[in-house]
Amino acid sequence: METTLVTIAQFDDNFEADLAKALLEDNGINAWLKNAITYSMVPGIAPERFYIELQVSSEDEILARDILSSQRSSSEIRDILVAEQAILEGHFQLTSGKHSNMYIEKIRLFQNPAATLRICELLAELLEPLDYDTVVGPAYGGIVLAFEVARINEANFLFTQRKDEKMTIREGFDLSQVKKAVIVEDILTTGGSVKEVIACLEDNGIEVVAVAAIVDRGGGRVDFGCPFLKLLELDIPAWEAEDCELCREGIVLSKPGSSDKKI
Repeated sequence: METTLVTIAQFDDNFEADLAKALLEDNGINAWLKNAITYSMVPGIAPERFYIELQVSSEDEILARDILSSQRSSSEIRDILVAEQAILEGHFQLTSGKHSNMYIEKIRLFQNPAATLRICELLAELLEPLDYDTVVGPAYGGIVLAFEVARINEANFLFTQRKDEKMTIREGFDLSQVKKAVIVEDILTTGGSVKEVIACLEDNGIEVVAVAAIVDRGGGRVDFGCPFLKLLELDIPAWEAEDCELCREGIVLSKPGSSDKKI
């Protein structure tokens, strides 16, 4: 079968184009640069009329876009987390029940609408190439993010919540036109609550196209059975309570957050 190539980025600089190509190939994706030789032979071409195009096979498009976007956005997300003092160090019990020496307080992000808007723009950019009609946000942290991403990408919006200990779609939403959805969350470790959301949507006949998050603090180990796109990936240690090193050292335990989410 003939390979169909798609352009996923354009550059007006050979060096930047080569770096992007190398990044993809380091991640096991074959990539090609269209117009690179011509561009180098004819310096001074107006960039608005002529670009070096980074191309990959159509089968690799989603993953390749995710890799490039993550590379561009990860440093910016780190800067936002630091600026909003959202990265906390200490001894924390996560809502999954596990213990960790680091906690990302997303409420600090939501307190600053400008920071939240920028994060939503980056999430929307990640999801823009996908085919979906609805953005789903799990209550409560995902609601603001999903709503704004839906607005930016001109999709519909709905949210899920836990009712009687079962994940459900909030009553009142019209699901008749909801066929394909993406899920947007804030911070994920084990992905427990998102898996509940996926099951809930599928039970309602809705296909889950992808999951997107601000931070994957599980080091890329979570498998949702669909593409998992994230702005920042961290490998932060998390221990079962009985194996917690910090407990053995007698460090006081904090329990931030108040949701019933299983992260």
